[in-house]
Order: sequence, then C-alpha cells, then structure tokens
Amino acid sequence: MVTGPRAVGKTTTSRRRAASVLRLDRPAERGIVLDDPDAAISVGPFPLLLDEWQHAPEVLGAVKRAVDAGGPAGRFIITGSSRNDLIAGSWPGTGRFLDIQLWPLTGRERFGDAAAPSLFDRWDTPARFAVPKDAPDILGYVQIALAGGFPAAVSADADGRARWMRSYVRVASTRDLGELDSGLGRRRSPERMRRYLQACALHSAGVVADSSLAESARLDRKTAAGYHEVLNVLRLIVDTPAWRSNRLKRLVATPKRYLTDAGLAAWLGGVDFDTARHNTDARARLIDTYVAAQLRAEAEAASRPVQLHHLRTHRGEHEIDLIAEIGFRVAAFEVKTGSAPTRRDARHIIWLRDQLPPEQFAGGVIFHTGRHRRQIEESIEAVPISALWG
Repeated sequence: MVTGPRAVGKTTTSRRRAASVLRLDRPAERGIVLDDPDAAISVGPFPLLLDEWQHAPEVLGAVKRAVDAGGPAGRFIITGSSRNDLIAGSWPGTGRFLDIQLWPLTGRERFGDAAAPSLFDRWDTPARFAVPKDAPDILGYVQIALAGGFPAAVSADADGRARWMRSYVRVASTRDLGELDSGLGRRRSPERMRRYLQACALHSAGVVADSSLAESARLDRKTAAGYHEVLNVLRLIVDTPAWRSNRLKRLVATPKRYLTDAGLAAWLGGVDFDTARHNTDARARLIDTYVAAQLRAEAEAASRPVQLHHLRTHRGEHEIDLIAEIGFRVAAFEVKTGSAPTRRDARHIIWLRDQLPPEQFAGGVIFHTGRHRRQIEESIEAVPISALWG
C-alpha cells in the first residue's frame, strides 16, 4: 500500500515496479472489479498495480482474501486515497499490507544517488556524508527549498510553481476534503481548512500548542482539531513528537510542527526569494522544514526502524531540532542557516551527549549552509546540508 500526499508520484513510481495495472478510476476497468473483484485480480501478471482503489473499495476485500489464501508476497501494489486512516472498522489491510510512505522528492533524488542506502543504514560507515564539489551557498539552498519536492512544482519556474501551488491547495481543500467527509457523513468548510493549513505553514518548524494553531486560524480548538486530523491523513502536515527519556526530566511534550513540503509551506506563508533573503525567521523556518523533509524520507527508506523526534526542556534551556532513534541509539541534528557553525551552535547536542551513556549516543550533526565538513567536538560534526545528497 503506497501512501503519501497528492501529486507526490505514487502512481508513477508504482507503475515502474508493476507488471500490469488496473486503473480503477476508469469505468471500464472498474467495472470488472465491481462485477467480480476476486476474479479481476486473479489473472495478473504480477505484481499487479491497483491504482485509485477508493473508486472500487471492494478490491481491498478481494486482496485480503487472496493474501489469506496464501501465495507469494508482493503480488499487489495498491495506491489511492488515504481515507482509510479515518474510517475505522472497514479497513481489511491490517497485518496483510506493508505500508510504504512516499514523501516529496529529496535533494538526493534530485542531485545525488537515489539508489544509495539510507543515511541511517550507512550511519556507522565513512560514506555517511560526502560534500559535493558544487555545494550551494545560502541563496542556493533558499532556491532549492522554495522549489520543494513535488515533481510538478520542481520542474516549473517561480510563476508556474505559484500557480501550481494555488491549484494544489484548492483541490486539497475541496475535492480531497469532500472525499474524506463523504466517507464520514460530514461536510466541512474548504475556506476554514485553507486557513488552518496556512496557520500550520506559518508555524512550520515550530513547537506550537494546539490552542495557538487554532487561534492563528481563527477557529475553536475542536474545529481546528478536525482539520488537523484531515491534513495529517492527506500527509500535508507532520507532527514530530517530543522525545522522552528516563534519564532526562522536564522535557516538553508538545510536538514540533512541520509542513510536509518546504515549497508548499513557503507559498502558503507568502515567502518568496526576496522575503527569504531579508527575513531571518522566514529563512530559518524554510531551511529547517526542508532539512526535516530530507531526514524524514531517509528514515522511511531505512532498512531498520528509525523514529524522528525533537527535544526541548520546559524552560527552553536546551532544544534540539531533530532526534533520530536508531534502535537503542540516538542521533541528534541541528539546522543552522549560517555557513560556519561554532561550538556554541552545538552546545545543546553537547549537553545531550553528556547526559547519555556513550553507547547510546550515536553522534550529533550541525547542518549548515557552508561548504566544509569539520569536527566540532567528539562525535559531533558540522556538515553542509548538501552532504545529504553528496
């Protein structure tokens, strides 16, 4: 089951790996599934891609029965709506489907080797990072982050990208919201959803309480919570949970909020190239959102479980942008828009390293916009963002 935001490339990617396809958004192909779903998926050739499954939900029951009857794994690839996340009790895939989360294109897919192992699979090797010879400067990173990772937006110029983003948000807040609401017997406001999505964009890369997001969107908390759930299902926002440890006390529990895509966050927040050049806060949020998207995709691609968190103490004495749990071990990441981070920039990671047993601390990285990789402290280094795809 391949899930992910609209227009991220689920069907395109899946077709490359399928031997045959049933397009269930086409009436002729949907008809055979509606007539006899078990027979429709029995012929193959396999792997068989069942695209846009929500147009014939009966196909999921047929897949369940085929899986339960035995046979080799990997016979079916399924793409389509994520609405099953909201419709409890009617989802037959539990324990039978492997969920593959597809995120927007990363820098590694655009500029590097997309087939290389995940960063977290090569974490303990010399190949963990390699800085490319043509590493961008700060303005180059701004341009890359503004483009985001939706394939259609990446390939467009600035004006075309803005038009694409406008259309994308319109479809998400009307068609996608309507599809989700129809399954739940609800009818919600597209305008309110757009307001809430914009509030999330303005606070992307921030540790923000639910009440603050609701207030920013001019909604009551209950209404805001409903739109938050929808945007999570549509994979347009990501709540990165706070990290917890028995060794550390007084840590906040509020999640760190991100838009899935830096380019979409920038468009919704009214951040263009000139704004990012002159506004320190906008530039920092843009770059932080972009780097988080890279690490999110690396974690999804890893062969072992990797969970991303953030860390902040109650009084704000210490905060770390992202923490990766790689099994028992913990790696820490900070994102800086400067080009030459110092030991002071690493002070929170140094603090964390000193609180944990040596065998648990897997290392710390300060991602920056410069062009040189260097050691700051034992097991803590400064690394150009471009080393994520070098």
